[in-house]
Amino acid sequence: MKKLVGSIMAIVWGAILGMILGYIGGQLETSTVNFGHAAIIGAVFAVIAVNCVYAITTKANPNNAQK
Repeated sequence: MKKLVGSIMAIVWGAILGMILGYIGGQLETSTVNFGHAAIIGAVFAVIAVNCVYAITTKANPNNAQK
């Protein structure tokens, strides 16, 4: 359950941060931004990062792994 909640929060925050970075990048490059694509890309990278961190920390201390 902890992994699922972490992934959902990563999707939400990744989408928000992806849109913010897309807006800033669009303003710096004076181009238009598709916020839908920026949100999806941000969410995907956030989920990958969260799951990698979860896997690394679980393997680092197997006593804390959920069974």
